[in-house]
Amino acid sequence: MKFFTSLLLSLFFGVLTMQVHAQKKITGEIVSETDKTKLANASVLLLQAKDSILVDFARVDQNGKFSMVNPDTSDLLLIVSYPKFGDYYRNIKKGTGDVQLGQVTMQSSAALIEEILVTGKIPVVIKGDTVEYDASSFVTEKNAKVEDLLKVLPGISVDASGKITAQGKTVEKVLVDGEEFFGDDPTLVTRNIRSDMVDKVQVYEKKSEQAERTGVDDGTRVQTINVQLKEDAKNGMFGKAEAAGGTDGDNGFYLGKVAINRFKGSRKISAYGIGSNDGQVGLGWEEEEKYGMGESISIDDEGGMSFSFGGDPFSYWNGKGQPRALTGGISFMDAWNEKKNKINLNYKYGQIENDYTDNSISESPTASGFLKNINSNRSKSDANRHRFYTKYDLKIDSLTSITAKLSGSRVNSDNFNRQDGETYQNDTKVSDNFSNQTGETTNQNISYEAFLTRKFKKEGRSISLRFAGNNSDDEGTLLLQSNTNNLIDGTSSPIDQFKDKESNSNNLRTSVTYTEPLGKRFRTSIGYEYAMAKTHSINRAFNKDNVGDYTVLDQDFSNDFNFNNFRNSADISFGYKTDKIDINLNNNIRHDDRQQFNNYENTSLSRDYLTYNPNAHFRYNLSKTKSLRLSYNFNNSLPSLFQIQPLRQNENQMVEIIGNENLKPSKNSNVNVGYQSWDMMKGKYIYGNLSFSQTYDAIQQNVVIENGGYRKLYYENMDKPSNSANLWFGGGFDLIRKYQIKGNVRANGSYFSGYNYINDRTVANPTNDFLENKSQNYNYSIGLGLERQTTKVIDFSWNVSPGFRFMETTLNPERNSSGFTLNSDLDFKVYLPAKITLYGEGTYTYEAPTKALPDKFQQVLFKPGVSKKFLKGENLIVDFYVNDVFNQNKGFRRYQSNGAIMQNTYNTISRYYMLKLTWEFTKMNAAK
Repeated sequence: MKFFTSLLLSLFFGVLTMQVHAQKKITGEIVSETDKTKLANASVLLLQAKDSILVDFARVDQNGKFSMVNPDTSDLLLIVSYPKFGDYYRNIKKGTGDVQLGQVTMQSSAALIEEILVTGKIPVVIKGDTVEYDASSFVTEKNAKVEDLLKVLPGISVDASGKITAQGKTVEKVLVDGEEFFGDDPTLVTRNIRSDMVDKVQVYEKKSEQAERTGVDDGTRVQTINVQLKEDAKNGMFGKAEAAGGTDGDNGFYLGKVAINRFKGSRKISAYGIGSNDGQVGLGWEEEEKYGMGESISIDDEGGMSFSFGGDPFSYWNGKGQPRALTGGISFMDAWNEKKNKINLNYKYGQIENDYTDNSISESPTASGFLKNINSNRSKSDANRHRFYTKYDLKIDSLTSITAKLSGSRVNSDNFNRQDGETYQNDTKVSDNFSNQTGETTNQNISYEAFLTRKFKKEGRSISLRFAGNNSDDEGTLLLQSNTNNLIDGTSSPIDQFKDKESNSNNLRTSVTYTEPLGKRFRTSIGYEYAMAKTHSINRAFNKDNVGDYTVLDQDFSNDFNFNNFRNSADISFGYKTDKIDINLNNNIRHDDRQQFNNYENTSLSRDYLTYNPNAHFRYNLSKTKSLRLSYNFNNSLPSLFQIQPLRQNENQMVEIIGNENLKPSKNSNVNVGYQSWDMMKGKYIYGNLSFSQTYDAIQQNVVIENGGYRKLYYENMDKPSNSANLWFGGGFDLIRKYQIKGNVRANGSYFSGYNYINDRTVANPTNDFLENKSQNYNYSIGLGLERQTTKVIDFSWNVSPGFRFMETTLNPERNSSGFTLNSDLDFKVYLPAKITLYGEGTYTYEAPTKALPDKFQQVLFKPGVSKKFLKGENLIVDFYVNDVFNQNKGFRRYQSNGAIMQNTYNTISRYYMLKLTWEFTKMNAAK
């Protein structure tokens, strides 16, 4: 912290020294032309003449006078406005010095023969649920990207990995002119499109496509940013090429990237390629929704289940190891025939290799103290994927439209995992184990979907049809070699097996929805949906025969299952909408019929559920810049067939899962309240959100602990509710307007409580009685920040966020994990002559020691660099930087799961030196 504070103060006061000069003023007196009445509280705006960016703002006092600073650095436009009076404006040239307007007379609108109004651009406008930013009202550096633009928009933040947060919520989609750009990977938009090509940036919660088409709100919301391009930016070509090389002293680092984008009206053609080993995977592909039980099942030490056999290294880099990535893609979008026909095609390829180690500590409460698991893991993976996506929109006439989608992927993955573990009961070692798993997997997936929407002449009346499906094939092999030593019983359990697994999942969904207006403001809709999901899963385990070949089928850990699910549901909704108010009430009744067939044992299991799932949404626009949102959702979560009757596994010998045929659906209620407000004239914004959820009949795992730390996990509906709450709010304001320094404050809080029952059979006289354990964790933090974004002399952003985290269990409060946390970050740029920029990016993290985890965590990460721009267009950049200059970076995480307090550490990329060359090219034509 001292390092960041000293650095920030030195830079800031250095800027003040450079900028000290005698202030120049603009003064005047504002009166009515007819009776010379003082027009108190009249608005005085000072704008940059070239782009209408707001420089200063003032109110006229009770004596009709005002005074403001004249920065005198560029041509300016002064605007004076008062209700029911024509606006007064005056151009002020650079170098004018002090400006004394004297008495300014303003004419009433009624007396004007021709009303002449001069208005500047409005930086931020709230339109219903959408916050819209005018891009030209915010300053970015030349050749800056959309990501740089987002960083200077109030209420939006972007971290080093490109993750975007808007009004406290993570942005999941970034669109270009309302369309997906290379699917759902936001960084391909934010890091490739230049900010000066952007006209508007819109932030809103996007409804599901089905809800947008049918008018039936299903409660699904995805935080979305839509980037609207300028018309003249839609005719031309732009792109960039990057090449970088470096070293950490022992290993080489590299980055190569080429991206090109060709726009001509509605036609957009884009292609890119990336090769790197510096962690810039940069391709977050959103997986197609999968149904059934097609993936293999693994169970961790805390009973957590994973259905992603082999993992998915393409979705994102989780910070572990040093991935070597080769990725690329091509995208084509076009519209023709007066945009009645639209098409979106893209293809991606990726290959990623990784090798990392991680260590974990988990501590669970018991009747006699605590149970601690310590694991060390080594993992290697090599995967490649092909993926395509197509979308076609056809507007048959003004009332009828069709949308068709087709996508598919193929993934091949090789994996190796070595795990060594030890289990301690009250600091006494009771068992140890190791496991080697070597596997290969292949997945092929095809999804299709079609919408037909027919509107009628009566506005608001429509009918929508949907047909969708998915087919997925998975196959894989696994060589499992493991052993567990029970030090209490003196027994050993070696395993040497070969497994092959295959599954096929076929899913179908169809629906129809009819909407009907009930007057100008009211509306209603009714819908029906049928869904079917069928999965066939075969898992075979083979032991060695007498000659050492894996030919002997192990019946206990082999299975052949069919899983079927049939759903019928009906919706009826009512809505009311005006300019200020939007209300939607939706009622859903659903019947699910689930079936499980054990083909080995010729047995079957079936369950059916009838559930009611309502939701409601309310929005009230207090003004054009203030809005209030309220929502309520009630949802029934059905028990999975795995929870009712789990498949037996031996990949983790320390855990056995026991199903429950009598499980009921869990019932969750959620209330969410949100507020947002902007006052750009005063440079202020406020946002806030509060949510509370309560779950009855929550499906949890009760635990029986046996000698050696072996555990049996039983699924049960809890007889007490679990609760969770989240609160976040923040605001920004002009702190020192003269130097364009802005401040922000924020606060975050979260709470969770849940129950399970534990039977510790390692005590002296064990019984069958279960003891109640309440797990709860809550976190709260406050944040303060300063920033200056002008692209002149110095820019910086500094944030500090102290907080406290509690992780508690009632069964063993002596081992709770509660402690102080502190996070801080600092980014700065210093603009020097000769187009040279000094910059730095730093973070500080601290987590205090706790009762359960006695070691503190503390690290300072700092990345300094220097860059120079060449050529007339400043589009050739040479950049040298040092990643993690203090060589402190290491992966770290503390959290609570299933009543256990957990800590995870892992190796990651630390210090290296890198030299990078970037060439940006642009050729734009006038829009036609």
